[in-house]
Amino acid sequence: MLSEEEKDILKSRIGTSISEYRKKRRKRRFGYIISTAAAIAILLISINYSNGLHNSSKIKNYVHTSDIDIHNDGDVKLVLNDKEEIKIAESSSSITYSSSGDELDINNSKKVEQSSKNTFNTIIVPYGKRTKITLSEGTKVWLNSGSKLTYPVTFNGDKREVHLTGEAIFDVRHNSQQPFYVITDNYDIKVLGTVFNVSSYQDDSYTSTALERGSVEIKYQGNSIFGKSSVKIKPGTIAVYNSKVKGMKTRKVDVAKYMSWRDGKFIFKKQRMDLIIKKLSRYYNVNISIESEELKSQTFSGHLDLKESIEKVLEVMKQSTDLKYKVENKNFIIN
Repeated sequence: MLSEEEKDILKSRIGTSISEYRKKRRKRRFGYIISTAAAIAILLISINYSNGLHNSSKIKNYVHTSDIDIHNDGDVKLVLNDKEEIKIAESSSSITYSSSGDELDINNSKKVEQSSKNTFNTIIVPYGKRTKITLSEGTKVWLNSGSKLTYPVTFNGDKREVHLTGEAIFDVRHNSQQPFYVITDNYDIKVLGTVFNVSSYQDDSYTSTALERGSVEIKYQGNSIFGKSSVKIKPGTIAVYNSKVKGMKTRKVDVAKYMSWRDGKFIFKKQRMDLIIKKLSRYYNVNISIESEELKSQTFSGHLDLKESIEKVLEVMKQSTDLKYKVENKNFIIN
């Protein structure tokens, strides 16, 4: 027989064991709930991240499936939705769409008719050429050398979308009910009515937007697992996205130099020589190489008149730098 004291000790031990068992059970249940919630959260984040990367707009899907490539030589090429191609030989050209999109005028001399229903057009501007387009809703686009723009003939629905590879200046017709989007491979730009430059060449490691007037919002894929990030910029600001590190930086700039090619000149302020030569190569469609590594990092400031020949432009640069060049088989070699 157990004494009363032994009975009390045994009862206490049994009570303690039951209590500890219940605590452990609650901990296991709570841990399971936390684990389940964490798994759901990770799943939702993964879905959101995946959607941010893969949910493309209609125009982006069209661009990726239409297989219309940029060519660096030859004439400007306008590709209609039915794959009909119209070549434009002039170095500077203009295309204006009617408000219905059924008719377009090329250089104020050639009229082309087409169906505007669910139709995309693509303009390809090779090196050495420039083109101005007035879209059917009134937005004006200046395309620089080595660029491609895909756009609807008419804009239906609640937004206006175009897709750009290369460089362009946009003067967007204001419409608060139908915001304008410039889609690039690296980021999307949302505007209502504004003037800005976008540079998104395939052989550059960056995409940039320089804002002259209005405001824009840029959505881009950063390093975060929570989907796309966004940044708004004000006039006099440039946003530069580095596609290698997936990072965005903004800074105040003189926007005029990013718009100057539209008016036939380049404005540089302490610009690296290798970057200047790259711009000139595209603009004139000539091969220019720099042999000196030291010269590549040298900077240049000044105005270059692009109405002059490439030889005259290089002569202007020669007057204020250590630049010397020779021509071999139509290739310009700087040393």
